[in-house]
Amino acid sequence: MTATQLTRSPTEADLEAEIPRAIRKVFPWLPADAIRHQTRFSFNFGHATIDIEGARNFQAEGRTDALVRWNETPLAVLELKRAGLALTAADVAQALSYASVIRPRFPLVVVTNGDETRILDSYSGEELEPGSMSEETFHKLVTAAAKAAGHDLKNAVSTLMGSHPTVWMQAVRGASQAYVDELSGAWDDPTRPFVRGFLFPRKASAVVEAELERGKRLLLVEGAPLVGKSSLLREMVWRTADSADMAVLFIPADEGSGVFQAVADLLTSALAWPVTAEEARTWLARLSRADGPALVLAVDGVGPEHDRLRRDLEDLSSPNFGAQLRLVVTVDDAVVKKLVDHAKGRQASAIGRRVDARIELDLLDDDEFEQAAGQLWDHRLAVMHGSQSTAELRVPWILRALGGRYAPDPGERLNRAAVLPAQLSLDLIGHTRERFRNDELRRQFREIAKAVLTDAEDTKRPIALMLESMATFVVRRQTLLQFLALSEVESLMTRGYLKPSLHASGEPVLFVRLPELLASEASAVLSPDLIERARNDAADMARSLVEITSRLPLGDIIAACAFADAMMHGNSGVPLDAVSALVEMPPKKTPITPGMKVAMHVPGIGMMDMTFQDDGSFVGEFKGHRHTFPVDPDEGLGEMIGDYHAWLILSHLAGQRIGFIRQDETVRIDLELLAKIGRCPHVLRRPDTVIHSRGVLTHHITGYGQIVCHAAGIVEPLTFSLFRRVSEEGPALEDWIRSVVAEGSLALLARLDAALRETAKLADNVRRPWAQRMLSEFVGPAFRDALQRAAI
Repeated sequence: MTATQLTRSPTEADLEAEIPRAIRKVFPWLPADAIRHQTRFSFNFGHATIDIEGARNFQAEGRTDALVRWNETPLAVLELKRAGLALTAADVAQALSYASVIRPRFPLVVVTNGDETRILDSYSGEELEPGSMSEETFHKLVTAAAKAAGHDLKNAVSTLMGSHPTVWMQAVRGASQAYVDELSGAWDDPTRPFVRGFLFPRKASAVVEAELERGKRLLLVEGAPLVGKSSLLREMVWRTADSADMAVLFIPADEGSGVFQAVADLLTSALAWPVTAEEARTWLARLSRADGPALVLAVDGVGPEHDRLRRDLEDLSSPNFGAQLRLVVTVDDAVVKKLVDHAKGRQASAIGRRVDARIELDLLDDDEFEQAAGQLWDHRLAVMHGSQSTAELRVPWILRALGGRYAPDPGERLNRAAVLPAQLSLDLIGHTRERFRNDELRRQFREIAKAVLTDAEDTKRPIALMLESMATFVVRRQTLLQFLALSEVESLMTRGYLKPSLHASGEPVLFVRLPELLASEASAVLSPDLIERARNDAADMARSLVEITSRLPLGDIIAACAFADAMMHGNSGVPLDAVSALVEMPPKKTPITPGMKVAMHVPGIGMMDMTFQDDGSFVGEFKGHRHTFPVDPDEGLGEMIGDYHAWLILSHLAGQRIGFIRQDETVRIDLELLAKIGRCPHVLRRPDTVIHSRGVLTHHITGYGQIVCHAAGIVEPLTFSLFRRVSEEGPALEDWIRSVVAEGSLALLARLDAALRETAKLADNVRRPWAQRMLSEFVGPAFRDALQRAAI
């Protein structure tokens, strides 16, 4: 029978036999039972902890490092190479470097392959004669070591960071994690972009990782502001934490100091390795051409105004650096063209020529939203039925803000959970005001809000900028400088609250990083004179409020909050004329005709021009491309619903308890609004460019209009306001519900049905059975009767 040797590489048992032999050869005067060695050990680079797995290295490379102690006293750092492998100067340098960074310090360094042995003083680097090593000599070295004034730690770290992937990969990951930790906080800390323990996967991150594994050197990740590009890089750090093929260094670009300086700053901060930008460049160049794993620089938030950083990216992506250095760069979609196109002419820039792939990051799709909901549930946060069809909840920063509002306190009972609302409401602004107690920051954001409102009144802005400013808070730099000093603007940029950019329209702009705080301050700016203006001309005030806020993100909430603030702080009570003026501005139907042209801003794409065709389809033009979007041929050209903003404002106001006393009787304005606006035979929600695949389930009733299907959940702000009233007041509203049922409005009954269904699931033990009874005995039968009448 023939035996075959299956183990070709040295085993851990081989290693455990080799180390004692090497020690006895160097230190024959030491009793064997007094010697201890370890091939697994760790040491610190600043905040980073580096773990050394000697057995794994010995099996893979035929070399290992071990720590040797004599009666628990540090003796030597041992570098053991397999017989037949020559000793090199790099072996000695690495062992000396280990001795320099490990605490407590080991006085000797021994490098051996069994045949050749070199012994060095770890402090001076002076080589000692193997034959001269004795117990007396050793004690002298220990005594000298204790008196040593210091050592060149920088050179030691430099050697280790360039000598072996085991060290530099862990160090890089430690630096990235330290930066991520700096940006992470609790749910109730809105100044931190990341929440500790809350990270859901994005499909684009898997694409990025696959492209890097294929050897691609330069990838651009582009998307709208606040769409989650920074979180994608955070996910890359997490996804590659155990990879043997690559390590990711997370680099902020906001400071604009350049990539090399940013790398130097990160390594200095995280590893206590004080390197200059030029030394960082040398280190990157060396690693880029080394055998082994790749180093990935994940550069976050590059803009065309970052000239030094752009030049560094051109350098790093050039042949000056090897294939083992790779770049992932995030950039806002509005400015990516400036980065990839040459400033003079139509040809591509150096970066544009070298880009291997451009990956678009959009708002959350259905799968990603489901993943986010699962992560929220892990934090005891559920999502209300209807959330899946709410465009705003596909925006990562909105989920972050709502989580801060509703997340259970860590000290609460673990069997309790909170439910995120299916629609945004004035609660978002109320929560923001509770969280931001910094008067100076609020003062600065109020000035930003004034600038944003000033821009909103300017109808001569480029159309692309006007459309984007309806989806994202963005302000022209020249406008903001009318309200804040340049030093304050620069300070806000440095702290990350403002992000400079050059818009696709050519305007220098600033994107606002805390949209919820800006919305809060915008409503505070608008509210003071609303009461007075309503007293002078209520209709004009209403038109002005609608006109300005319809051009803002969250404009309906901003207007409703400004209105509520004015009523709360004014001395005149509720401005009924102003409410009436808004009521007299209902949505209007506009027939779609062939040749009609409209423009819209699509997140992740930008401005899209649309032209309707004879069959009802429309041709969309964006980024130089044309695409035809078909429609159901049975629906024909159809119609558009416009001028809905006033009733959206009222939809939010109706969710607040508003009333006045008349002849010793309380008149509930909020309930009157719910009844009035609730009769609207159209879906009352903001235009939706996100929920492409599913849309919102509705029932189209010929001759009447549309109602939301109960299977869709709560998808309108008005229905959410209804839910708030019935879930909070319960049986106290029974008389009002009976009156609504008696009126028989199909649209209102449909909305009340949806509100009661959610109350029956989520309310307390008193309101839950009451809601079920209201549904079964009153609302349900009346709703079915109204449907039958409408279908006749």
